[in-house]
Amino acid sequence: MFNYIIKRFKKIVIRILFLMFFLIFLLMSFLYLNYRLNKKYPKPDDVYSYVENNKSDLYLSEKNKEFLKRENIWAIRLDRQGKIIESFNKPKVVKDKFELRDVAGFTRYYLNDYPVFTYIVGDGLLVFAYPKNSLDKLPFNYYNYENFIFNIKLIVFFLLLFLVFVYVIYKIDIKEIFKNILPFQRAIDTLYEDDYQKLDEYGELKELAFSINRANEKYNNLKESQSKWIRGLSHDVRTPLAKISWELSKENKEDIDTQNIKDQVLKISNILEGLNLTLSLSNIDKENFKLESPLKVIRKLIVDKLNENPGREIIFESKLKDQNIKINMDANLFYRMLENILKNALIYTEGKIQVKISDDNSNLLISILDEGGGISENSIEKIKKDDLTNITRHGLGIFISKQIAELHDGTFSIKNKDKGLEVSFIFKFTN
Repeated sequence: MFNYIIKRFKKIVIRILFLMFFLIFLLMSFLYLNYRLNKKYPKPDDVYSYVENNKSDLYLSEKNKEFLKRENIWAIRLDRQGKIIESFNKPKVVKDKFELRDVAGFTRYYLNDYPVFTYIVGDGLLVFAYPKNSLDKLPFNYYNYENFIFNIKLIVFFLLLFLVFVYVIYKIDIKEIFKNILPFQRAIDTLYEDDYQKLDEYGELKELAFSINRANEKYNNLKESQSKWIRGLSHDVRTPLAKISWELSKENKEDIDTQNIKDQVLKISNILEGLNLTLSLSNIDKENFKLESPLKVIRKLIVDKLNENPGREIIFESKLKDQNIKINMDANLFYRMLENILKNALIYTEGKIQVKISDDNSNLLISILDEGGGISENSIEKIKKDDLTNITRHGLGIFISKQIAELHDGTFSIKNKDKGLEVSFIFKFTN
């Protein structure tokens, strides 16, 4: 949400800055083009200086004429009576003698539409004429105070207009922000309610919409998972409790099978232990994991189980190309993950148990295969869906192993084979 507000604020600022730079760009472009156009012709004062420095007996000497021709400028020199005494490229429409009022006119304005510039030389005038439509002459040499105040007001008006435009942009963006945020506020208010309406995952806030929708999905999945847990645990605990109750209900206390009661209490204890473990897995910090050898953990597990079950046959097959493979793990949890599967195989099956480990393309594969009757496909589907309802054998231990594998960023799979049940784990390893 905060990132969205910052993003929208940036848009407002960028629009304002873009508008300012656009106006500045237009002004600079105008000034530059104006400057470039003015550079096409030399300045009148520079023309006069050149002519003054290169005159002979005449102002319009051959060198000066060549210069004026090159710059496309024609010139005349008048005596004190207004008569032309020197000229170069003078158009025919320009007369040869000027009255005082004529001089006053072209000095301030134009001469036959030619922009002309006048300089005093001796007791006469030197006039330079540029091509038509080449330069503009300002018809004044003063500035009106009222016009000055008017122009100041005009600048202030445009400045205020610019600020109004900025404010309109701001109001539109703020309105758009609240319009976009309102559905998220409603969604957050009803995040954990049954009437939650899924947000559309598009537009500028699609990441936030995705996160809120995922949070609602996780909550619903958690509710469903808790419901399944309660149903599954109530079923698993109900059977041993019923057996304990049946033993205790016997009238003859000497007929009570205390060993059966102990076994049932142990079952309940194991169920509660499994429950506590699976609940604690979600709070484990993976930063405490260490790079350790899975081969070492597997060998220790097999030795422990063979010592506990000397009459069983556990075959260990290692096809590791690299004996120094390491996984980022919690060794105790990793041991528990494999122990749950191996213990189920020892308890619920007879015959050989195969434990295989191999590596391929940075993947470590661990599989445990027994020679039992397997489990129903319905139970396998429930384990894959984390549904422990009515699973009385294997379920809780396998589910915990699956959780531990996922905690180690591994992949868990379970399937029935022709001879028994195979549980496999795949992990990324480090050499």
